[in-house]
Amino acid sequence: MTRSENQSKFRNLLILYLFYVIFWIIIIAILRNIYRPAEPMALTRFIPINDLFLELGLIFVVILPLSGIIGLIIGGYIISPLILYLHKKIYRSKRYYGIQRESSSDKSKLLSKGFFPVLMAINFSSIFLTPTVVKFIISANLIIEFDVVSNIPILTRFFIDVVLLIFTFGLATMLFSSVWSLKDSGIIYSNKSKIENSDEMVVLHSIGDWFQTILKSYAGIGAFITYVLVVRDFITRYIENIGVPGNIFSIPSLVLWLGMPLYLILSLIPAIIINEIIKKRKINYIRKVSNRLGIKDIAVISFEFKKGSEKELT
Repeated sequence: MTRSENQSKFRNLLILYLFYVIFWIIIIAILRNIYRPAEPMALTRFIPINDLFLELGLIFVVILPLSGIIGLIIGGYIISPLILYLHKKIYRSKRYYGIQRESSSDKSKLLSKGFFPVLMAINFSSIFLTPTVVKFIISANLIIEFDVVSNIPILTRFFIDVVLLIFTFGLATMLFSSVWSLKDSGIIYSNKSKIENSDEMVVLHSIGDWFQTILKSYAGIGAFITYVLVVRDFITRYIENIGVPGNIFSIPSLVLWLGMPLYLILSLIPAIIINEIIKKRKINYIRKVSNRLGIKDIAVISFEFKKGSEKELT
């Protein structure tokens, strides 16, 4: 990708992020108009501002993007070498390792690149959603207020998940950042040496793809279960509270919660941009680490096809 193409790509992402910021300004204004607490209310003890809605906006447009950037750096420079070391330690002499110098660049779109990290972050936040954790992270006056307003549990769930995401978002980005770094580095492994004297087929994998498969399996299933449980709980509570004043607010609250994957993908934009800027440095770093681990051979992959009869194939 040329420098001008990169600049155009970054400009488009920054414009998209600007619209994302404007979106949250509008949402905060709407929430402030709908729900007017009798006195100032804080969201969490971690942010020294006594304004629920301002804290919510800061989390989405500043803190979560910053958490993603921190996760990106840790994942690329600490977790990637660790995964590489563990893979080589586990398989030892059973795998043959090499480096594709001309590894294909990852041209995946933002939506596809951020989808699974976001699902994993939401799943992690749901795992930690216990009464003890909630009391620790959420402001005491918010708990008291929303215990009384029990007819909008989805909005309460949304607030709590947002605060937990400050930590789980960075953690999920850290894990998937290591995948991006390993894939970009072009380090692959094969069972070639193991099957040289057998009838098994040669299998070739990227270490990044190997780790990504593990993460995607967990993230996808976990997030699906989380959403099913939340929607089921919403329907149950909504039916139970039919006729209760304010129950109608449960519907926009559910929409706000279900839209969280899209918000979080957009909050990854700063991390995605930085990842592209430092990609070459990370590739060089991972390859230096691989050299120290004995992975030095250049992998040249080619495919040769020839016509054959059905007997030869069987």
